[in-house]
Amino acid sequence: MKKKILKISLAALLISTYSSCVKDSVNDVDLPGNYENGYFVTNEGNFGSGNGSISYVSNNGSVDNEVFASVNSFPLGDVVQSMEIIGDNVYIVVNGSSKIEVASEDSLISIATITGLTSPRYISAVSENKAYVTDWGVNGVQVIDLLDNSITSTITCGNGPEEIVVSNGFAYVCNSGGFNFDNTVSIIDIENDIVVSILEVGDKPNSVVVDENNDIWVLTKGHTEYDPITWEVIDETVGKLVRISNNMIQDTYTFSVGNHPQDLNINSSGNILYYSDGNWSKSVYSFDISDNQLSSAPLISRSFYGLSTNNGYIYGTDAVDYVQNGWSFKYSSEGELLDSVNVGIIPGGHCFN
Repeated sequence: MKKKILKISLAALLISTYSSCVKDSVNDVDLPGNYENGYFVTNEGNFGSGNGSISYVSNNGSVDNEVFASVNSFPLGDVVQSMEIIGDNVYIVVNGSSKIEVASEDSLISIATITGLTSPRYISAVSENKAYVTDWGVNGVQVIDLLDNSITSTITCGNGPEEIVVSNGFAYVCNSGGFNFDNTVSIIDIENDIVVSILEVGDKPNSVVVDENNDIWVLTKGHTEYDPITWEVIDETVGKLVRISNNMIQDTYTFSVGNHPQDLNINSSGNILYYSDGNWSKSVYSFDISDNQLSSAPLISRSFYGLSTNNGYIYGTDAVDYVQNGWSFKYSSEGELLDSVNVGIIPGGHCFN
């Protein structure tokens, strides 16, 4: 509910860290131009087809699909994973094309393409002129110079580095395992670009947020092993919700067997978490950070492909059959459906202005 924004100055980065790192690249900045009053949807597109795209949903409910391609007269590429706003630019992570497209925030006109990546997932600014990109292909974080949009170094983490947040001088990277296995979070000193600690949090950590107290919350999915012939579950481990404070694990909440949670998100106040339970129904649950146990009652009883939060609202996506255009849904914080719009193919996340 998880997983990831900045009119960046160093001071602003420290003050607003928790709200800048919410799941599926949720951002909270002002867009003064064509895309001022609404939000973006990242549409993965079909793997290998090069039809990933961006949709723009205005506050009046109108939808413009494939806005990047329309403005620039060339497609984004293969598998649009996430989107982040840093300073005056948007950074669109195109996983299957091994690149990040950089465009103006107010017009989406292309500015640059960051290449040299292998399998990028998420990008997060760590200072005024530096960002980190998680990259499955190197099992680490690529360090990006935001002045010239180049890779300056690589920080080795664990297998399948996924979502990342920044707080109090450190970056916290979920090592999801990727196509292998991992159960750790890498903690990086963002001034020196080095891993200073590795915490074992539970199998397959997939999403992470920062709360109002600057505590870090990590959601782990748990590991599931299937029979290669029958596809029956032959072994599984439980998912966990873990609180990290002062770079140490402070609390662990364990899910029941069979639930494999994902998509961790947090509200704008930084005190309510949201996540999908990860079973076949994938209902959405909430968790107050002052609670001492997980809720057994779903807030929203339906399945989503992706989950995001922004400004008191909950957003979910539905990929339908993974071929036709999907949907983006908007809910109140009480779980009431407010709006639904048809977007692109395999919508996976949102980016808010």
